[in-house]
Amino acid sequence: MDEEKFDAWYPQAKVYFDGSHYIAIPHTTNRARRRKPHHEEIVVRQNDGKYELVKTPRIELEEIFEKSPWDDEQAAVEEVVEPGSNEAQNANGAAICGNQPVKRKVTRKQIFDELYQKYLDLNRSEKIAAIYRDMRPLFKTDVAAESFVNSNYERKCRNLIARRVRFVRKALNQEFNYFVTFTYDDNKHTEESFKQKLKRLLWNAADRKMWRYMGVWERGKKTNRLHFHGLFYIPEGTLSGEFEIIDGYNFKKNERRRTKQNTFFAEKFGRNEFEELDRGPFFGHALAYIIKYMEKSNEKIMYSRGLYQYFISDIQNEDVLTRTGQEGKKLVLTDDFKCWSEGVYVGRVSEETIKELEKCT
Repeated sequence: MDEEKFDAWYPQAKVYFDGSHYIAIPHTTNRARRRKPHHEEIVVRQNDGKYELVKTPRIELEEIFEKSPWDDEQAAVEEVVEPGSNEAQNANGAAICGNQPVKRKVTRKQIFDELYQKYLDLNRSEKIAAIYRDMRPLFKTDVAAESFVNSNYERKCRNLIARRVRFVRKALNQEFNYFVTFTYDDNKHTEESFKQKLKRLLWNAADRKMWRYMGVWERGKKTNRLHFHGLFYIPEGTLSGEFEIIDGYNFKKNERRRTKQNTFFAEKFGRNEFEELDRGPFFGHALAYIIKYMEKSNEKIMYSRGLYQYFISDIQNEDVLTRTGQEGKKLVLTDDFKCWSEGVYVGRVSEETIKELEKCT
């Protein structure tokens, strides 16, 4: 190891485990001031899912100065809806009076996000083409519309990658012992009550019994029934009820299947399945399974409190093996590196030592 490549000391580095090594990100200070977005108001008319830009004095003034309306992604759309006694509401809460066009107050970015969700099942090229087609009337030129759609599609891709990375890093910091699936019984719950009461029960278990979990909601392809997949750490002696073995049949694999079900959750909600986890191959499969549905349905991950992405430690150069990442900004650490907090030695890296260090989500 050539020590000339490294500093003598890296204070307050963010450290995470990537599945094989500990990686440190040295602390840096960003002195740049964050710009506040400028909300430029325009008016659009929405009719049968189609958007039309409405001329206003503000827009005519912009055309005089040849300012492109897509320069600001936060450009807003003014809602002008006359409330009526028989008006309905769309999914976004905007009033709809019969077949009359609706004027909405949103931003172009929000319109893009709505269309992205609408065309979620299409492949990349089809999705971009469909969003561009629907948003083209909101821009003065083809180039402006194309640039806006492409840049926002890349934004969505970057956000998805960031969510995936955050999920994996948090998962690798925990000692999950179960992969769990919860499904509700129609005789016990509606979809809404199932979601609300399961979230409340898990929140209480995390607060009172130190449970840790992370998972995603998913709908079945054929039944469209809502269920929840999650990675769980359940301390011994804190799970109510008992386990029972249920015989079933897997129609996808055309074979009989035995599952482990908890009687407490079966009585509260309905069918459930507990599969034991370790750091073997099944753990990786469970991670991939949840990530697949996170990307496919664009659902948000449900995290319990206490899950962290990094722990903070001062790093000595003697514990650095090499650099990695873009421009070599990350440091690969030895398996037994020493942890320090504000210059005070805490101990060599271990579960007990990490508990003593500051965490970062």
